[in-house]
Amino acid sequence: MTSSELRRAMGAGVGFVVLFVAGVLLNNSPNIDSTDTDAVAAAKFVTYVSDSGNRARLVVGAFLLVFAALALVWFTLGLRAWIGIQSAAGRLVSHLGVLGAGAIAAGAMASAAVAGPVTFGSEPVPRDGDTIRIAMDLAFPFLFVVFGLTSAALIAAVVIGAIRAATAPKWVVYTGWVAVLGSLGGVVFVPFVLPLLWYLAIAVLGLTRAAPVATHVTDGHHDHGPL
Repeated sequence: MTSSELRRAMGAGVGFVVLFVAGVLLNNSPNIDSTDTDAVAAAKFVTYVSDSGNRARLVVGAFLLVFAALALVWFTLGLRAWIGIQSAAGRLVSHLGVLGAGAIAAGAMASAAVAGPVTFGSEPVPRDGDTIRIAMDLAFPFLFVVFGLTSAALIAAVVIGAIRAATAPKWVVYTGWVAVLGSLGGVVFVPFVLPLLWYLAIAVLGLTRAAPVATHVTDGHHDHGPL
């Protein structure tokens, strides 16, 4: 991968974080109180989807999440090359990037499963609020459970590969483990900020530095530049 290709891949990493956050923020659902009965909750979902503005936000959010998924695949290819991860570890990073992108795309489709056909297919708004709720609620587990677990494995693979390759600054390794914990805790939403910040920091660093560490080989030993 050339220097310009690498920087574009790192730019895709920045794009991934921005698009993912924007897509999640637009992926709203009606506010359900703990005191609401099932019938009241179902009615709220029907009312919510009946609003054209809400449907537009869901559809736009879904598109942004799909673009984020594509950017993630591009980013992981660049991340693998930037860190210098080779062989099985490198392939694992790439495969996990594709798996994570699939989870994000699935979450995007779930969020717009009702809004999309109504907006673009002139379908009537379903009157069964429970069905709408089940379809839309699938977005969260795909985005913060499936992708959360995949993200944890992806970051761990990058960190371990970076340790073995001895090519990354120490802060990348230390904060990487924190990001792994944040990914695992993504089921409660707030900790997922940690892996997103880690991805963003790596992408920005990759945009400003051609390689994580200047490495020279002398007398069969690796001589690493300053971190």
